Amino acid sequence: MTRIFLIAILGLLATACGKPGPDVPVDEGKANLTLNCESIIVSSDAAQQVVTVTSDGDWGVAPEDKSWISVTPSGGGKGTSDVLVKIDENKTGDVRESSLVFRTKGGNVTLPVRQNYDVEEVEISDPAFKACLIEAYDVDKDGVLSTKEAAVITEIKASGRGIKAMPELNVLFKDITYLDCSDNNLKELDITNMLKLQTMKATGNPELTKIYVWTGFTAPAGFSKPETAEYVEPEIPTPAGYTLVWQEEFNESATGLPDPKKWWYETAEPGWVNNELQTYIAGKKGDIVTADVSDGTLKIRAIKDGSRVYSARVNTNEGWTYGYFEARLKLPRGKGTWPAFWMMPTVWSGWPEGGEIDIMEHVGCVPTEVSSSIHCKAYYHAIGTQKTAAKKISTVMDEFHTYALEWTPEYIKTYVDGKQLFYYNPDSYPKGRNADTWPFNKPFQLKLNLAWGGDWGGMYGVDESCLPATFEIDYVRVFQIAE
Repeated sequence: MTRIFLIAILGLLATACGKPGPDVPVDEGKANLTLNCESIIVSSDAAQQVVTVTSDGDWGVAPEDKSWISVTPSGGGKGTSDVLVKIDENKTGDVRESSLVFRTKGGNVTLPVRQNYDVEEVEISDPAFKACLIEAYDVDKDGVLSTKEAAVITEIKASGRGIKAMPELNVLFKDITYLDCSDNNLKELDITNMLKLQTMKATGNPELTKIYVWTGFTAPAGFSKPETAEYVEPEIPTPAGYTLVWQEEFNESATGLPDPKKWWYETAEPGWVNNELQTYIAGKKGDIVTADVSDGTLKIRAIKDGSRVYSARVNTNEGWTYGYFEARLKLPRGKGTWPAFWMMPTVWSGWPEGGEIDIMEHVGCVPTEVSSSIHCKAYYHAIGTQKTAAKKISTVMDEFHTYALEWTPEYIKTYVDGKQLFYYNPDSYPKGRNADTWPFNKPFQLKLNLAWGGDWGGMYGVDESCLPATFEIDYVRVFQIAE
């Protein structure tokens, strides 16, 4: 929760001259002009300020930055005159500074102008933690920690400060790499989203019993905690009757690429399948990275370089027969994109007779629709008999959604966010159940790819202005019924 706090000079109005009172000569010995203030300091609002000028001769004035400051009049003569300074509203989100330059025969007089900005103050619940942060990171010394100041914090040193709770860590400071919260009075610590954290010192908290961490957590070498504290991973929701047998959370990668113990790449030239336009590479080619594991997700990118568009198609090393398969995905935006989360037989036996299960497909030219399908010898798209279902979801490119497959010896069902999208049971069709209608009785592997163009993705052409495009995968999980 944040609140708006407007920076102002204590005891002054929205606009003020610094140190009002006696005339203040500037550049003494050179100038023949004095002003009634040393500086102008205003809030973020549009403002007007009168500056009184006393001179023994002619003078002129102009702002150094005319984009947000104007003056009237632009000059005067001997005696005392008033200059009206107009300052526009500050919408930049940052302090801005400039000057008014008064020109005289005796030299120039400079009057600094500073305009502050609206501050969103970070709410910190523990007073000791709040005081620690303000002491270290209140850059503009206004007595609050703003969201802007908090956003650039990369390390927190808060040892021995009497802190009892730090619930804001996991929300406001999830990108920090160093945390020292040792020798405090913490009882629990939540670092679930702090995937960049390399050093954590939590010893000396005698009542600390639980440290909540991310799924698939392995303690980095720089982590230390009391012996009484345990690392607690989030509980993974498991479908009734199933057991988690395989998972990829994309929380850690030594190379920044998918783990080769779990994944392998298919590489191919344009036109390999479906008249697609991309070149599939093994995750990286020089500076081009098409499969990037960072910040807790896998990002499969379609990237244009020269006349080519590069992308990635990754597959699990393992295969499974039956189970519940789930991934949390955010889809790319742009005409020409064609992401998919799908399955093919581990051992190739031809297509379509070998079978294909499309858990989620999406084409950028139909931006708010996702679909699921199966293909087999009896039912496949080339002859227009594939079994498929589609659903409209307006936020598939802006938010993560969970896509799942339930595959049993009897049927195939797919789900989006827990709601059924597709159902296939060959017994429901005249051709019945046989090798041509149900090749789904052998190990299949999972596949993730981002195609560009092709028969479906490019059916209305492609728009290269949307490149690079990103298909983002939060996790992939496999559950099976315990034998």
